[in-house]
Amino acid sequence: MQLAARQRFGRIGCKGLKGALLLFLGFSAQVLGAGLNSYVDLIARDSGTTPRYGVRVTYLGTNGYQFEFDGHALLVDPYFSRVDLLSIALGSRLQPDMPRVAEGMRHLAPKTEVILVTHGHFDHLLDVPTVMSRTHARLIASASAVDLAKRAGASSGDSVTAGDVRRIGPWKIRVLAATHDRLFGKVPFDKPETHAAGPPQRPADWMCGEPLAFLIEVGGQRIYIDSGGTPAQLPPREHVDLAILGMALPDSRVRLPGALEHLEPRYILPSHQDNFFRPLDAGFQFGPLTDFPRVRHDCEQANRGRLILLDYFRPWTLPKK
Repeated sequence: MQLAARQRFGRIGCKGLKGALLLFLGFSAQVLGAGLNSYVDLIARDSGTTPRYGVRVTYLGTNGYQFEFDGHALLVDPYFSRVDLLSIALGSRLQPDMPRVAEGMRHLAPKTEVILVTHGHFDHLLDVPTVMSRTHARLIASASAVDLAKRAGASSGDSVTAGDVRRIGPWKIRVLAATHDRLFGKVPFDKPETHAAGPPQRPADWMCGEPLAFLIEVGGQRIYIDSGGTPAQLPPREHVDLAILGMALPDSRVRLPGALEHLEPRYILPSHQDNFFRPLDAGFQFGPLTDFPRVRHDCEQANRGRLILLDYFRPWTLPKK
């Protein structure tokens, strides 16, 4: 077993090893986080009496979401495989966990038209080619993320940049600029694009690329979503009904007050907070580098919307005004 581990480290190479170890140390630095039981007052979910005339939001884990409206569905960053931390730290070969993907897809609507991807990291893009093949949904992502998806088996992809607009079914999708949080002062797996021809295999092959955010408009409601970011790039000044803001790492928490000031949301949903190295059936657990008490405090101080949390696969309908 030790020999196999040494051989794996050798294949990673010096640069990849450093990145993997930084990631490993970062996510191992604190004890495992708590679950949602301490925040039951914030958990939003539909009840038997919930009206169905708004956008229905289902949390898929990590930064994954399904939005449903009038029989149509849109996905953002669907990721069900939940690769374990040791595999990432060792730079092991990554492949979608087909049973986990199949189980996750049981919760998806029958008609998925489009998949939006915020950036190319494995916890956002690894499962997308498989989901595309089973739903025939259209992929919208940055050029580097589309390239990764195609090399991993996706049949097609729509490369977009900030400022682009796409209309698909009832969805109007505005593409916005974004940044990615830093871990130990550096964006994880942010190597330069290599124009490789083969499929991505190791965690570092799933490079960040150009991060994107999206403003989704449907049925008179507006939803902003990103996967995190730095104070150097705030969202545009837009009044939105729901702001889904990545909160995995400290950079995102620093920029939270500014993001809320710009977006003026009716509802605030902190995202990318769960421990995405645990399988979904193990239940929600906050990631070791998250700090939800601070997020809650800062949202209360900003007083710019109602803070909510969602549990895995428990839909909630965004109320209309």
